[in-house]
Amino acid sequence: MQPPTPDLDAASFVADRDTNAPLLDVRTPDEFSEGHLEGAVNVDVMAPDFVDRVRGMDLPDDGPIYLYCRSGGRSGKATGVLRDLGHGGALNVGGFEALATAGAETA
Repeated sequence: MQPPTPDLDAASFVADRDTNAPLLDVRTPDEFSEGHLEGAVNVDVMAPDFVDRVRGMDLPDDGPIYLYCRSGGRSGKATGVLRDLGHGGALNVGGFEALATAGAETA
C-alpha cells in the first residue's frame, strides 16, 4: 500500500517552512532517537494517549503544523486526527529520509 501523498513535498518544506511553526515527528520514540529533524517534538501517533497529548500542546488552529514519520503514512493519519480536532493548518510533509535528503536539518 502506498503512503498518502504529502500535503507539502520535501523540497517545498525545506524551502518554504515556517520555522516558528510546530514540527511533530509522529514515529515511535525508538525511531525518533535514531534521528529526527532539528526542532521536532516526538508524539507517537500509535500511542494510546496520542489525542490527549496533542490536545495538551499549544498548537495553532489555523497556522501550519508540520507532521512527518518514516514514509508519510502515519503522518497522514496524524494530520487527519489534528484536522478533526480543529487544527486546519496541519500538514503532512512525508517521510524523514526524504526530508533529510532534501536538506532538512537533522539531529
